[in-house]
Amino acid sequence: MDYRKYVVMVVAFVITAASSLTVSAAEPNIRVGIWINQSSVLVSNNAVFTIKDPGTNDVYGKFDAGDKVLITQKNNRLYINKLPVKSMVISISSVEKESRTQVNGKTYRGIILIKRAVKGMTVINYLPLEQYLYSVVPQEMPSSWPMAALKAQAVAARTYALYSMHRHENEGFDVCAMIHCQIYGGSGVENEIAKQAVDETRGKVIFYEHKPIFAAFHASSGGKTESSRDIWGTPVPYLKSVTDYDQKSPDYHWQIKMTPENLSEKLARNGYDIGKIKSVTLSAFGSGSEDRSPAGAVKTVIFTGDKDTVKLTGREVRHLLGLKSSKFAISVIVQSPKKLKVTIDKYSGYGKDIAVALPDYQVPNSITGPKSIHRITGHGGELVLIDGYGAGHRVGMSQWGAKALADKGYDYQKIIYTYYTDVSIGNMYK
Repeated sequence: MDYRKYVVMVVAFVITAASSLTVSAAEPNIRVGIWINQSSVLVSNNAVFTIKDPGTNDVYGKFDAGDKVLITQKNNRLYINKLPVKSMVISISSVEKESRTQVNGKTYRGIILIKRAVKGMTVINYLPLEQYLYSVVPQEMPSSWPMAALKAQAVAARTYALYSMHRHENEGFDVCAMIHCQIYGGSGVENEIAKQAVDETRGKVIFYEHKPIFAAFHASSGGKTESSRDIWGTPVPYLKSVTDYDQKSPDYHWQIKMTPENLSEKLARNGYDIGKIKSVTLSAFGSGSEDRSPAGAVKTVIFTGDKDTVKLTGREVRHLLGLKSSKFAISVIVQSPKKLKVTIDKYSGYGKDIAVALPDYQVPNSITGPKSIHRITGHGGELVLIDGYGAGHRVGMSQWGAKALADKGYDYQKIIYTYYTDVSIGNMYK
């Protein structure tokens, strides 16, 4: 779940979704939205399979293993190999236990549902929750990582799925297959190590006050996770800022450089035509200013141009500039030369380029105004430097932190308790 474009649920959804879940004895099934707005879908199976109306049980065809069937929608009607059917929804399934349905080149466990919709067909995979996790865990975390980290991921993903049931109810399914929910790639991405992590934590869920939590997770926080209040504006008691252990993450510290002209263009393309940029207002890390959270996330940035001024949230800037997280600082620099030409023979002019490691020159902040104002003078060679930490929304469990703790010998329960406060781990089902 990174989660590069992730959007959290609003408060009302948070409350209603959590309160609707109670402990049950049976493993639930989950509806995963694979595709929407499809004009045609090609399906097959590695075993004998049937296409029918799941509501009336009317059978529209029984097909041999390997047969390819084209499902289309035209004039608000479904067609099976060009033959019209009256159903709003059709299902593709097999009675064989190890059968896999292929849809547009990808394989899936369980039942495939194809639903007629206004703009095209919606394709849904209906399957047991544990089988869904077989695909999610290796998509969200490398299976080469320690088993304790993979188990923590499995428990977090299971909890997140239970909490998110009916999130996409208006579209006819529970969760999507994208980063907005959790990444799901069908049975083709499964592997034995990830399946082991899921099987050995079967039914294990993270609870707060006897309800599954919103088990947010991300790649890397850059040293300290954020509270839900500071990122999404919603205080959640178990999503507080905690120390992270993600120093080995490739995204622990990152930098982006761009010209002032490029920054102005990006703002204009996204509807903020402020003209030629003149300054950026953002406090430094650890300043304690109101434009930052205590853990470093940017709350607001002010961009001033020669035509207008705009104030954006850190999340908006992250999206607009394609940043890895909203924990970043901004400065204006002039790059120093990385090579110096040294003349060896003054008569012939022969010389040699020598590599040097001179530091970049940082343009001073405002002399008369606040130190948070980074002025762009317009002199040649100036660049806007964005100095950032972490990847994702930085709330909840850090995956790189989980790996580091697993490497230190932590079990999956201890990893989970590190990132989610005042929670318990128990069985939702056996």
